[in-house]
Amino acid sequence: MSNFSVFNYPNLGFYGGPMPIEHLLRESVRSLPVYQPGKPIEVVARELGLKPSEIIKLASNENPIGACPAALEAIPRAMKDLWLYPDNSAWQLSGVLAEKLAVKRDQITLGAGSNELFYLLCDLFVESGIEVVMGAQAFISYKIATLLAGGTPVCVPMPDYTHDLDAMREAVTEQTRLVFLPNPNNPTGTRLPAQEVEAFARSLPEHVVFCYDEAYREYDPDPLDVVRLIDEGLPIIATRTFSKIYGLAGLRIGYGISSRDLAARLNSVRPPFNTSSLAQAAAVAALGDEDWVRHSSEANRQGIGQLGAGFDALGLEWVSSTANFVLVRFENSSKVADTLQQTGIIVRPLKGYDLPDHLRISVGTEPMNARLLEALSRLHQ
Repeated sequence: MSNFSVFNYPNLGFYGGPMPIEHLLRESVRSLPVYQPGKPIEVVARELGLKPSEIIKLASNENPIGACPAALEAIPRAMKDLWLYPDNSAWQLSGVLAEKLAVKRDQITLGAGSNELFYLLCDLFVESGIEVVMGAQAFISYKIATLLAGGTPVCVPMPDYTHDLDAMREAVTEQTRLVFLPNPNNPTGTRLPAQEVEAFARSLPEHVVFCYDEAYREYDPDPLDVVRLIDEGLPIIATRTFSKIYGLAGLRIGYGISSRDLAARLNSVRPPFNTSSLAQAAAVAALGDEDWVRHSSEANRQGIGQLGAGFDALGLEWVSSTANFVLVRFENSSKVADTLQQTGIIVRPLKGYDLPDHLRISVGTEPMNARLLEALSRLHQ
């Protein structure tokens, strides 16, 4: 007969009440920061009593002109097989990627967005006593993934909102196993020249894996040829996503390019069936639609010009961006964000990035940008 009794466990609830779990959690999880995404349009519509069509979302760096048309056409064709599990190896997608990138199929790792790959890397390399180097205002998922794995994030200051590669190199110790570097950087939009990133990658010791986050690569006018460095044998993984310029954020699909050995290890900890059959089919089609990439890139370039001119006219301080968003400084950013949201314009506060005086504003279509600037103009009157 069991000796269990709630009287022996005073923290447990009685009579079917909730049982506290705080004392059961792993230490690394107890103070884990929670990722705060931009509010969905439907949520804001419900809160404000507005129609979804009356709201514009400029908070999550999505493609404002929509999803890649070729991907949209591929999805219905794939729907007939929804009763089947997806191809866990993503044979077709990995083959198309391998041909496009001039790598081997087994150098590809698929993720639910590139974001999942950061967690897989930490699963492989991070535990208590291990350090992970990153910029202080880099994508917050690096820090969350590190803490979740029990490691120590080493956050290097970013003067002028830009990664300081010399300082990051100096932060590397014998305990360092991973370095994360997004380029262009989210949430500041700043970019490092390809030759500087290459020199940094070559300077890292052999016991450090370099994760080069290229979520915004398609907006970069002169991207690094990172595959060449991987082929040379440097311990690098480049992560990319279909969420941004391809407009497939809702499907959650991205990929990593690395050596065969690293890809095999990543695939060993990757959850089975982590990318859906619809996402795989859409991604294959999107990769063939170069016209969409050019169209979206040009629309983004014009949008940044429109927003920048408007911010200048309003006397606002903003950071020159090579991505599809702009970092803007406000004296009372939280109030500005709340006021904009009341009018149906969603932007992204950045308190969690230690940028409490800034908002990240995604580039919208020309009418979206005009509406935002008009609203900001009223606030400055």
